[in-house]
Amino acid sequence: MMKKQTLGISIASCLVVLAQTAWAAAFVVRDIEVNGLERIPAGTVLNYLPARVGQPFDDGQSSEAVKALFQTGLFEDVKLARRGDVLVVNVVERPAIGEINIKGNRKIPSDKLMEVLKLRNVGKGDTLDKAALLSIQQELEQQYQAMGHYAVDVNTTLEALPRNRVAVNININEGNVSRIQKVKIVGNKAFPESVLLKQLESGPRGPFSVPLLSDSDKYSKEKLIGDLDSLTSFYRDRGYLNFKITSTEVSMTPDKKDIYLTVGIVEGEQYRIGDVKVAGNPGLSQEQLAQAIKIQKGQVFSQKALEETRKNLEAKVGSQGYAFTKINAVPDFDEANKQVGITLAIDTGRRTYVRRIDIRGNNRTKDEVYRRELRQLESSWFSKEQVERSKVRLERLPYVEEASIEAEPVAGTEDQIDLIVTVKERSSNQFRVGAGYSQSQGVLFNINLNQENFMGTGKQVDINVDNSKVNKNYNISYTNPYYTPDGISRGFSTYYSKYDAEAEDISSYASNRYGGSVNYTIPLSEHDSVYVSGGAEKREIVLGADAAQEIQDFVTDNGKEYTQIPVSVSYVHDTRNRTVFPNEGQRHRVSLQAAAPGSDLQYQKLSYDGAVYVPVTDDVTFAAKGKIGVANASGKTTEVPFFDRYYAGGIGSVRGFEQSTLAPRSKDAAHSDQILGGDTLATATAELQFPVPGASDVKGLKMSAFVDAGNAYNRSGSSSTGDEKAIRAAAGLGITWLSPIGPLEVSYAKPISSKDGDQEQAVQFSIGASF
Repeated sequence: MMKKQTLGISIASCLVVLAQTAWAAAFVVRDIEVNGLERIPAGTVLNYLPARVGQPFDDGQSSEAVKALFQTGLFEDVKLARRGDVLVVNVVERPAIGEINIKGNRKIPSDKLMEVLKLRNVGKGDTLDKAALLSIQQELEQQYQAMGHYAVDVNTTLEALPRNRVAVNININEGNVSRIQKVKIVGNKAFPESVLLKQLESGPRGPFSVPLLSDSDKYSKEKLIGDLDSLTSFYRDRGYLNFKITSTEVSMTPDKKDIYLTVGIVEGEQYRIGDVKVAGNPGLSQEQLAQAIKIQKGQVFSQKALEETRKNLEAKVGSQGYAFTKINAVPDFDEANKQVGITLAIDTGRRTYVRRIDIRGNNRTKDEVYRRELRQLESSWFSKEQVERSKVRLERLPYVEEASIEAEPVAGTEDQIDLIVTVKERSSNQFRVGAGYSQSQGVLFNINLNQENFMGTGKQVDINVDNSKVNKNYNISYTNPYYTPDGISRGFSTYYSKYDAEAEDISSYASNRYGGSVNYTIPLSEHDSVYVSGGAEKREIVLGADAAQEIQDFVTDNGKEYTQIPVSVSYVHDTRNRTVFPNEGQRHRVSLQAAAPGSDLQYQKLSYDGAVYVPVTDDVTFAAKGKIGVANASGKTTEVPFFDRYYAGGIGSVRGFEQSTLAPRSKDAAHSDQILGGDTLATATAELQFPVPGASDVKGLKMSAFVDAGNAYNRSGSSSTGDEKAIRAAAGLGITWLSPIGPLEVSYAKPISSKDGDQEQAVQFSIGASF
């Protein structure tokens, strides 16, 4: 573009020189005449022209005037002339863009392309800039190549329109995705090629790869750079400090469909660790240093262990108030013995304290709600450990999507910092009227006023009405998570519910109950808490026309109406980094539910449920979950009530089997289809969670590959057969979406361990309110 402008200015300068005879001496401009304008107002030209009516103008100003008009980018050509005392400006306008037509694009939507064009001032109504068009054409090709389309062809043409306008036609031939057919590594001696290839993300697709889940055979320069870094890290973590990548050859077939990669390497010698020294004054005890340092003399050198050591030392020194600690690892090579000594030079810098903490992004929430979650306090020494813990506590709030905490030095000081806490709030306060469908319960109708963050106070209010053919629930609950300043929470709830087991194809009875409760959660530490609850409940059992004999016998022995005083105590250990889709940490809960003295039915339920989350990559998480429950009757109650037993099967349990169908059935031959539940439950899940391919940027959307196993049964051998006690298992894929109308969960699973008579169900889903 600059070349074109320079050429234009040069031509215009020549014209000025030729026209100098028209004004050999300065003259006073009596008028300015502009010719050649079609769209641009004359006032625009006069505004940029460095000449004014009534002022003198000479040949020395002519080149400056031409240059000023060319720099506007509005004109193809500019000429100056004089007619008496009139300055004549002759221009040729650049055409304006009247239309932009994009064809052939499938991978990148047209609206996204239009946004890119507009950012480069190539939009409808903008002045045509041919240089910008060429740049965009090249950028589009680069974007497609980054997606693996190396055969892409972007062709831009211009079509004249009336009133000095043009249509910009962008024709895109995306071509096929270029796929890697083979990757070869040469120069390796210490490790076989098959081991090294596993370190690379790039490579031919395996025979069992799922196209939607694997793009390893798509080539991109960025991915190749990452692969080379992974290969380097692999060798550096195994002591090969002089490892080098000598060449990377990328060859492509003429049709640009197939790609072959060859990586040349030099491994060098393997080094072990020599003496490990600490320089500086970190203020740590020998025990603390031993805990932090993960490299020892005689071990094979590992870059990963060294980085972990540096991180551990930074955390320990940072917890003492040193916000800007620097730790340099200084190597000392002993080539003769192939050892490398490491000196950890610790520069703590000056001890810093936090002057002020600013909360940003809290558009709906009071400042104090977030401040009470912070473990790093103002006017106290800075602690990296407390800052990280504060971030985790913020992200575990149900109304926070993500949080960040940044340290900002205070100008003019060396020992003070401000902390900038930025939260991104998720919508959690809503009134919702909705409907949904569940395979186990049919059509669902729901009215829900859910305030996880009531009036920005962090208090929780929930008014819920659910109506389906199986359940009718009416519930009001309130929880103050900071009933006391030190974090003891208190909540109240009152409820009325009707459950029709016959409508769910479980048994022939209905259960109606109402009651209320009060609960407290008492924190014991950052990760541990105790939950206690007590209440009163009235329950009525309505027998169906064809109730199983076991149900009839229980009602005969204990009556149809029961007054209960339920109490519950739970211990919870929770280190998850967030409550919604955690990718790190674990949660374990042990609960005891019992009927207090004075209850009509005496029985207890002891249960455990837990989950462990391990990050595999930044986007992939492995989760292991389990549930165990045992129930036992006591006193005059001879057996656990049939309406409060355990069931397995379905979403949230063992997918691939119909909801609540994995449990003991009636021994009465005439009612063997009625499920009575068991006094023991055991389920387990192993799950790999990952973003949905093609929708990784969608919040609240996850996919998983899982294996479920478990069953509900009776411990007494006389009432349960071997088949009833046998563990069932299924494997499949699932997807979870936190939709605006409630959680949506869909799974496809096939049993891998089942028995005759099991009710299997491959596809299961639930949408609407969570029951």
